[in-house]
Order: sequence, then C-alpha cells, then structure tokens
Amino acid sequence: MVATYEAQSQPFTTLFADAAIATLPIGPSSRVLDVATGTGAAALAAARTGADVTAIDFSAGMVARVGAHGLPNIEARQMDGQALDLPDAAFDAT
Repeated sequence: MVATYEAQSQPFTTLFADAAIATLPIGPSSRVLDVATGTGAAALAAARTGADVTAIDFSAGMVARVGAHGLPNIEARQMDGQALDLPDAAFDAT
C-alpha cells in the first residue's frame, strides 16, 4: 500500500508541500509537527529548511517510509493525530 500511495501521490503532494512550507517562517531553529505525514512530503520540505521535524501518522508503513529517508532532523513516529502524545506548545508550526 505504501509504495502504491507514494508512486501515485508523492509527485503531486510534493509540489503542494513545497509551496506550503515556503510560506512558513521556519528555519534551523524551528520545530515542526507534520500530522498525518503519509510518505512525508511536508516533513521532507520542512526538513530541507533545517527545521527539526516530528512526522506522525497512524500507519506504521507510512512512518517507516518517512524514517527510511534517514534524515537526522526528522523523527517519524506512529501516533493517532486525534490523540497526540506530545507536550503542549512544543512546536513552532504544524
């Protein structure tokens, strides 16, 4: 499922993720939360700014895919976006 989703969606979502992240005032000292990360288009775009990114998804396969990029500034975690197990006010952008 992850490979099919990525093949069909990643090129499209990357364009929108790059454009969306470009509007945010984030950089190397920023902390970004990507909820429902999927295969990580927004997380990867945010990571390219130098921000520290926490990428969460309900799907273990999606989380594994994001983690497979091996970027030191992305922490990929399996988590329900409607029941966040994260401290309040811990992020500069979501």
